[in-house]
Amino acid sequence: METNIKIFQKNQTIIHYKYGIGRYKGMCLIKNNNKEMEFLIIMYANQTKLYVPITSLSLISIYPEFSGTVTSLNTLGQEIWNKEKKKFTKKIYDIALQLINTYAKRKVQLGFSFKKNKIQYKKFCKYFPYKETKDQKKVIQEVLKDMSKKEAMDRLICGDVGFGKTEIAMRASFIAINNKKQVAILVPTTLLAQQHFKNFKKRFNTYSTKIKILTRFTKKKEIKKILEQLQTKKIDILIGTHKILSHNIIWKNLGLLVVDEEHRFGVSHKEMIKKLYVNIDILTLTATPIPRTLSLTTLGLRNVSIIAKPPKKRIPIKTFIKKYDVLTIRKIILKAIKKKGQIYYLYNKVKDIENKTIKLKKLIPEAKICIGHGQMSGQKLKTVMKDFILYKFDVLVCTTIIDTGIDISNVNTIIIENADKFGISQLHQLRGRVGRTSHQAYAWFFVNSYKKLTKNSKKRLNALIESQFLGSGFKLSIKDSEIRGTGEILGTSQSGHIEKFGINLYKKLLQNAIENLKKNDLFHNFSLETIDLDLNISALFPKNYIQNIHIRLFYYQKISEIKNLKELKKLKKNICNIYGILPIFANNLFVLEKIRIIGSNLNIKKIYSRSKLGYITFFQNPKINFSWLSKEILKNPLKWKITPEKIYFYRQFENDEKRIFWYYKWLKKVYLLRKI
Repeated sequence: METNIKIFQKNQTIIHYKYGIGRYKGMCLIKNNNKEMEFLIIMYANQTKLYVPITSLSLISIYPEFSGTVTSLNTLGQEIWNKEKKKFTKKIYDIALQLINTYAKRKVQLGFSFKKNKIQYKKFCKYFPYKETKDQKKVIQEVLKDMSKKEAMDRLICGDVGFGKTEIAMRASFIAINNKKQVAILVPTTLLAQQHFKNFKKRFNTYSTKIKILTRFTKKKEIKKILEQLQTKKIDILIGTHKILSHNIIWKNLGLLVVDEEHRFGVSHKEMIKKLYVNIDILTLTATPIPRTLSLTTLGLRNVSIIAKPPKKRIPIKTFIKKYDVLTIRKIILKAIKKKGQIYYLYNKVKDIENKTIKLKKLIPEAKICIGHGQMSGQKLKTVMKDFILYKFDVLVCTTIIDTGIDISNVNTIIIENADKFGISQLHQLRGRVGRTSHQAYAWFFVNSYKKLTKNSKKRLNALIESQFLGSGFKLSIKDSEIRGTGEILGTSQSGHIEKFGINLYKKLLQNAIENLKKNDLFHNFSLETIDLDLNISALFPKNYIQNIHIRLFYYQKISEIKNLKELKKLKKNICNIYGILPIFANNLFVLEKIRIIGSNLNIKKIYSRSKLGYITFFQNPKINFSWLSKEILKNPLKWKITPEKIYFYRQFENDEKRIFWYYKWLKKVYLLRKI
């Protein structure tokens, strides 16, 4: 069963676009005039129940509850919800406009269409010491295709640590340099900058490629030289921290910007990137995209490529959550040393890190222990890391400086104190610092007290335990987005709006507004108002067809999310393969859904139908070819009537199934002849 749909759970808080926050109480079957339909029961304030037909599930979203907060249910019939909703949807529309404008600028600005010299590119690829995975090959092709286009590339590559993202960046850099362009590699830490500098130098050592590094440790004299060489194109690749975003850097011919571990950069840095590199190809690498980035990809404003499968011989990292205990820590470290492995001991308080190291040395005198953190001088930190790499030490007591790009294959254990103080993305990133070989690696997350953990901290830690498989970064990012419930979409906090209406409704409304703005539909992009189908027919999955109520609900929700006939046909085929040929009532459900999809594309507001009479009403700007419709009516005027508000039908049908099928066929014809 697909996992992208979250099935409503009994007593779960949900939000109905028209009526506000209530609690889901289950489903029931209602018969009326020999017609059957399943309904969701939602409880509102004062124990008032609302019965929602399963054909209206698109108006309902899960409303996430957070620890320390009490969710108030709305009262049915009050105007308070409608007033708040009006303000909220207006705000959504403004956000959608800003997002569209921001990303439209990159679309309008023509980039550079990179050409690939097949022979030279193939030769460069041969120097890659490993065999590409299937996912890697696919992502490489997506990147090269983007680079060949005239519009500037903006692609996010998501893949766990050690899955080959850097090699993709190197191949993109080779293509750029081969087209006489310069490349900027933006990284969040000096350690990662040094590691990339080392790796790029090694990878390009058979070429005359000029590569330089720029960090806070670069001397003033060297900085001045770098700035001069960039202007004269004596540097092909510049690797550096946020210093390369400085306004005084002038490039001779910059063509590609690679942003590594973008979740470590602040909003101000990202805004600077947008301004400085409007028409430059941008390639972003991450193991766990932050909720804001995730939102932009799900909203269709950024292209995303996922490397889900690990290289061969990689083993998942065994992850444990433990209450802090010095004897357990001693046991873990001694076991790792016995297997000739090294250990990261992450303690993220610089002011106390010396004392922590002294205590560890007393606890484990058998171990050789050193310290590494970001406030050390560049030379001292470099020496410590070099000594650790050369096995002069068993344990590196460190801060989060190791969470990006540090690649020491002999380290097979990481211990993290106060793990509950970190987010999912950072813990997953830190866990990825070990297990870079075919040997088993371990991640130990220590907390001071299970009882004092917040609800969200428990969710984060449990999510990491549940997602120990390789390639789980993207899944964890989705979980992170759900747990946080808020995120920065534009770079400024929208949490007040999101918390009031829920992240799920927020995203649904924003997606809707963006889609309508892209289609230049300015008339009903403020809301989720969909076509109201009152066709008086039994439409449901009968219990004797799908017995499990949760599976029925899953498919009802799945159907409500579908936006085109092709997807609907695919789902119908899948259900038939599992449960057999659709019974009449289930088939009616799919015909109603076809009517909803086509009707929504025509801006139809409501379709009403009984045995002899029916009518259609519209939202503003109906997409109907009225010239064609007028000719149809003149052919048989007794069966039609048009008023300023409605189109009436007068027809007799043998049964309900033929009646709704006629509506589907007629709307399909109207759609094919619609006003574009």
